[in-house]
Amino acid sequence: MAAEIVNESLQPLPPPQHGERLARLEGTYPHLATKADLQTLQAALIKWIVGTGIALFIALIAAANLFLPLS
Repeated sequence: MAAEIVNESLQPLPPPQHGERLARLEGTYPHLATKADLQTLQAALIKWIVGTGIALFIALIAAANLFLPLS
């Protein structure tokens, strides 16, 4: 009682050869990030986060002095 496949396009594709797989993998290497790229990105993110934190702290102190004077 197994259903018969009527359309040939439903047949599975043959497995790719090793050369095709290797060419497909090597073709993606230029698009991947290197360790140096990741280290540069990490340094830039750390600088941005620290700078944003300092700016927010200064803005908070300025707002506190503006709206809540000591005298």
